[in-house]
Formats: sequence, C-alpha cells, structure tokens
Amino acid sequence: MLNQLSFQKFKKTLTELKEDSPKETAEYKKLSPAEKQAVKDVFTLLGNTKGEIISKVDGIIKQVAKKRNVKVSAIEDYFDNEILN
Repeated sequence: MLNQLSFQKFKKTLTELKEDSPKETAEYKKLSPAEKQAVKDVFTLLGNTKGEIISKVDGIIKQVAKKRNVKVSAIEDYFDNEILN
C-alpha cells in the first residue's frame, strides 16, 4: 500500500513518524505484544538513523522482524494502515 502514496506524502509522513513514537491508536492496539515491541524498535531505529531514512526503512523493518520473530508483513501492514488513516 505504501506504493500507492505519492512519494512526497510518504516522505513527509515517514519523517513525522520518525520524530514520534507509536501512539495508542486503534491500529496499534490490534497488534500482538511482540508486534508492538517490533513497532517500538522500528521507531527507535528510525529515530537514531542519520540522513535519508527512506532507503533504510525496508532493511530496518526486516531486521526488527527477524529479531522479534514477527512477520515483516505485520509491521508493514501496521505502518500502511497508520499512514493511510
């Protein structure tokens, strides 16, 4: 779904997400405890990333998914739903 967004909107949203942490949104509450921790880890890594983060998002998500033993698609779906809503 991320590919359906305009690049500028995606970049703006991603930058905003980088500066935030996960909120107690309806989408966030749907996640399992492991998925919630994975999302928190993604936010932490994005917050610590210097420079252009867009090219690094996929790698960060894959790294966190492997570490937390969750599906990459679960993390991607969470961010898709948060960005589109």
